[in-house]
Amino acid sequence: MLKFIRGKGQQPSAERQKLQNELFAFRKTVQHGFPHRASALAWDPLLRLAALGTATGALKVYGRPGVELYGQHTNPDSAVTQIHFIPGTGRLISLCDDNSLHLWEINEKSLVELKSHTFEGKNKKISSICVESSGKNLLLGTEGGNIYTLDINTFTVNEDVIYQDVVMQNCPEDFKVNPGAVEALCEHPKVPTRILIGYNRGLAVLWDRVSSAPTHTFVSNQQLESLCWNDEGEHFTSSHNDGSYVTWEVAGAASDRPLKEPITPYGPYPCKAISKFLNRTSVDGDEITIYAGGMPRASYSDKYTVTVQQGEKHVAFDFTSRVIDFFTTTPVPPDGVPLQEDRPNTPAQIQVQTVNQVAAALVVLAEEELVVIDLCDARWRPLRLPYLVSVHASAVTTAQLVDAVAHNVYDNIVAAGEQQTENVYSESQWPISGGCVEPTEAAERQLLLTGHEDGSVRFWDVTGVAMTPLYKYTTAQLFSGEEIGEHNDSQNDEEEWPPFRRVGSFDPYSDDPRLGVKRVILCPLSGMLTIGGAAGHIVIASLKTTSNTAEVKSISVNIVSDRDGFVWKGHDQLTLRSGALTFPQGYQATAVAQLSPPAAVTALAAQWEWGVVCAGTAHGLALFDALHATPLLHKCTLNPHDTARTSADHSGAGDTPISRRKSFKKSLRESFRRLRKGRSQRRQTTTSSSPTSPTQPAKKILDKTAETDADVKPIERAVEARSTDDAFGSMVRCLYFARTFLINTQNSTPTLWAGTNNGTVYAFTLNVPNTNKRKEEAVTCQLAKEIQLKHRAPVIGITVLDGASVPLPDPLEVERGVSPLPEPGTHRVVITSEEQFKVFTLPSLKPHNKYKLTAHEGARVRRCAFAWFECGGAGGEKHREWCLLCLTNLGDCLVLSPDLRRQLNAAAVRKEDINGISSLCFSKRGEALYLHSSSELQRITLSATKVTIAQCHIILSPWAAALRGPPEETPLTNGEHKEEVPETAHDVTAASADITVDSVRDHTAPPPEPELNINLQNSQVNTSSMVVKTTTRTTINENNADGVTSTMTTTTSNSTTENILEHSREEGVITRIETGTVTVPAGTDPKLILEMFDRQRSPLAAPVPAPAETR
Repeated sequence: MLKFIRGKGQQPSAERQKLQNELFAFRKTVQHGFPHRASALAWDPLLRLAALGTATGALKVYGRPGVELYGQHTNPDSAVTQIHFIPGTGRLISLCDDNSLHLWEINEKSLVELKSHTFEGKNKKISSICVESSGKNLLLGTEGGNIYTLDINTFTVNEDVIYQDVVMQNCPEDFKVNPGAVEALCEHPKVPTRILIGYNRGLAVLWDRVSSAPTHTFVSNQQLESLCWNDEGEHFTSSHNDGSYVTWEVAGAASDRPLKEPITPYGPYPCKAISKFLNRTSVDGDEITIYAGGMPRASYSDKYTVTVQQGEKHVAFDFTSRVIDFFTTTPVPPDGVPLQEDRPNTPAQIQVQTVNQVAAALVVLAEEELVVIDLCDARWRPLRLPYLVSVHASAVTTAQLVDAVAHNVYDNIVAAGEQQTENVYSESQWPISGGCVEPTEAAERQLLLTGHEDGSVRFWDVTGVAMTPLYKYTTAQLFSGEEIGEHNDSQNDEEEWPPFRRVGSFDPYSDDPRLGVKRVILCPLSGMLTIGGAAGHIVIASLKTTSNTAEVKSISVNIVSDRDGFVWKGHDQLTLRSGALTFPQGYQATAVAQLSPPAAVTALAAQWEWGVVCAGTAHGLALFDALHATPLLHKCTLNPHDTARTSADHSGAGDTPISRRKSFKKSLRESFRRLRKGRSQRRQTTTSSSPTSPTQPAKKILDKTAETDADVKPIERAVEARSTDDAFGSMVRCLYFARTFLINTQNSTPTLWAGTNNGTVYAFTLNVPNTNKRKEEAVTCQLAKEIQLKHRAPVIGITVLDGASVPLPDPLEVERGVSPLPEPGTHRVVITSEEQFKVFTLPSLKPHNKYKLTAHEGARVRRCAFAWFECGGAGGEKHREWCLLCLTNLGDCLVLSPDLRRQLNAAAVRKEDINGISSLCFSKRGEALYLHSSSELQRITLSATKVTIAQCHIILSPWAAALRGPPEETPLTNGEHKEEVPETAHDVTAASADITVDSVRDHTAPPPEPELNINLQNSQVNTSSMVVKTTTRTTINENNADGVTSTMTTTTSNSTTENILEHSREEGVITRIETGTVTVPAGTDPKLILEMFDRQRSPLAAPVPAPAETR
């Protein structure tokens, strides 16, 4: 049975298991990019924190770069519609579209949900919220027209209700229609007991809560959208659905008429509603008016705008996605966020100056991006975003994580990026400056390169928590064509009215789909950039510190030149611009290779020690000399059947899952037949062998034994060899350069390895002249060996290991002193196909060992890479191991040792998330990034020591800390995220043997153990100070009276500080980080699995309520 579970080999020793726990641990860490489907925005002017909510129930709080806190509502299907901070207290309130209110608290390092309250009934649907300046109550306006008061501390509704009927009794005689829903609520800037109520149908009432009577009423004949106090309570402005806004005076008793006539800024023709209006003061003391919408319906109903007016200055900032909300910030204090000595008691004090506060920056949240406008800048330029950048400004088509980038390369990329955006951005301080970032050790520079649909490659710094944009390289400038052209904004310049100005970077439309980037490689030491495109083009660019004018060298290769019958029916190739081109500082193209047929590049490799680049497509591969810009070799991988097929079959779908034909179904069916047949034969044998058995139970024993034997025997799925007639079999899936022993054991030679979709591996030898002769003599290349895997599964990874089972150093690493020379000894090559990992010794290519993933587990490999894991230190010697990382089509991440023993199996990505699985890229330190959504990257780690999380905290003023009082209960969180466990089906992976529902129930009464801190954040449950090691042994007891198999379960527990159990909410998987794993039936109730951990939890240090009775 154990062989079936773990593959070959014995159980690891206790020392090895301890080392595994110190080296390997799965964890979701931080998220980069822009939140998917952003839906709400809030600002705390005292703590200088911003909060974002999404349509999937996520809540994120941001401060200065590095300060990030995440929360998740229990109902992921309920969108966050409003967020309101209780200023200065570190608390905030969220409203979801299921009409539920949630109270959240920032506990220095974490975002925790304290309480929630749901309103029932259509008339109690909350339409507007106002937080009292005292921070004690919440005023809730409803669609029924009543206003309720919610006590924030108890989170219960008070009896103090402002009924619409009572308000209407004191209204003017000429306004007797139903005023509709409460659209806006604002406290008086100076007298907090007075609130300004705005009703949907145009009625505004200044209500005195002490006397429970209105002091003023204001009637507009247009539907109301928003209200805003202009100064210290003497005037306010209302905005309306016809694109107008009106200013009202509150000074006189009978001032129910507007101070000025309604202003329709973009009239006189019908206009869209002004959804939000703000009156502010500039740093120079001038009045600033800011509003969203109001555009003429006929001409610009499709525009998303926020208009800013200051005197004669008038700009309509034009966004490419819907504007959700906006706020202004005051100038950034010298230390980022000052502590408030005294508690502000009125809205005027909370807003630092008055309600008509000084506006230094305008923060606008649109559906697809965040934009910050510097209002202190003479030209109102945007600020450079340190985080929340739209990674999907153009759709992401590929990505590469680059570790240990050389300092000079990094500095030159940063300098080129700064020169690229010179005068585009304001250099003012980032206004969202709250929180403190704890100092951490300087890490090696890590870059993420993303290739995009528009032909651009963007460089991001992902060394820490914040993903910062550094530089953008565009390949479209190298090509000419009707579709490809510069965006011509001259027409916008001629349009004097409205005065649009395009802001933001989100632009999802591509001029030409052929420009799409399919593969990208950056050499971290030389800085050389290699890009493979959708039209069979390969761009080679070098990093320059000055601008330059030069002609780009062109290389053309016809891969199918020896196939006479081939006819290409796909798209045309791109046309390279002729003549000398001028390039700015940064990356400058030195050569462009064009493959024919122009199918998408499916594999790419570059070796800058030798100066060669290789690219693969659906038709074959081509090798180039990048220094001389000449083709060296091409190899067509098409078979005669493929040649006849021609057409757009090979247009290069890239990474689309390859058809498995009927082999999986057929072999699965045959496996079950063999299993059934084997059982029936064994039953017949056992029956006939004991015809004179005196009792029936004896027969039962034998039958049970036979069945158990059938279960114990490893039954592999016979992976059926695929036919050679596979439409996509010729596609090159991976390319790899290595200096190894391919011809004999005496001399190592430069080699090129290529793997195809039908399980063929080609090994070429290269003759690279010495460095001093490299420029004169040519590189030569010839095919040396060819391997055909029997199961013909696509080959997706090839790596050569040295004598110490360590991957050979990357190009230039030995030369630059980054990596030591490879260890002497026998080299081995690890060939990863979709179905198995196989190791061959070199140069004989004899099989050494293998791990059949698909046969044992039914999963297929989607991504693989080698990474190193390290532990120890603090006086002791550090231990380092290289391991093979693998991502399967089920979203599981596996860590295998070089001898293919499994070290860790973790559910990383939801198996339904095809984009997430196809976009994942590994780093050399055991981390990975994948597209959690179209706009957001999720970072995960498989290493116990390399963990990138937000090391930050929020400092509260003494009065704010005292306001909270002692916590009523200790929240179950470890400090980053909090998430509830949904009642969904779970897979379980556990140590040593099958865990069933019964075996989980066996853990009903363990002895008390140390504290369990169960964290439901970030889709995980961590046991922070306890290890539960479970060994389940199944034995056959032939002496039992009833002859039934007995199962003994032993549980051993010992205290340590390892994270052993990880519970993933999104993936629905519980992973035990130990060697040896199996899967429980998918329908197992997760409550049963987590039950034993609940029972072991001892009372925490802080007071907690009495534990609930065990289910």
